[in-house]
Amino acid sequence: MKIRYLFSLLPVFAVIILAGCGISVEELVKNNLSESHNHYFTGSTQNFAVSMWSGTREEPYETNGICENRVDFCVLSVVPTTNVSTFGLSYTVEVNEKTYSGEFEESPFDSSLAADLKVAITDTDTIFAYIIVNGVTEISKMQCISCAFEIDNAQALNIAINEASENILSFVENGDKRIEAYCKIISSDRNLGVYFWYVRFVNEDGGEISMVIDTKTGEIVAKK
Repeated sequence: MKIRYLFSLLPVFAVIILAGCGISVEELVKNNLSESHNHYFTGSTQNFAVSMWSGTREEPYETNGICENRVDFCVLSVVPTTNVSTFGLSYTVEVNEKTYSGEFEESPFDSSLAADLKVAITDTDTIFAYIIVNGVTEISKMQCISCAFEIDNAQALNIAINEASENILSFVENGDKRIEAYCKIISSDRNLGVYFWYVRFVNEDGGEISMVIDTKTGEIVAKK
């Protein structure tokens, strides 16, 4: 699907008004955006694949169809690429010559380890990640991935809203129920350097609409 065609459709959802609420589907979704990724960097060391991303998210974080307080966040994640021990793994991150240090926590879902950083990053930042494992420091200069996207998070969210506007209306039952949205950067299963936007809408009953959008073309490559 051509990008020009996708964006020619975007004004359509703006006129779809939720009965009894006086707000558009677009406003409903964007007022309840529970997580949005804005900037994404990657790198590697001798023993780890390193990722770092930032944006805004709900705090406390809970997938229940209701979005309340949102805060800025930044996550540093590492995945072992060898059989190296990760016991006591720690990090120092340098962002524009300012440093931030701490320890990782293991993911309950996969082999990754992650840490929340108290820093806001942008696509133009110079970032180095220092991963300390078994007393040895491994260094990675982080490369910006999101700066090469043709479709940013706002555009991806608009494409998804336009695609799912009628279903979103049925989800919230004329505004009687609430819905929350997520707009995240994901990579292919084999991590081949191919990235997508993953947009997800969830209502408070657990109903879900989701789709995967190409960061280069804006094409919806999968949906559920």
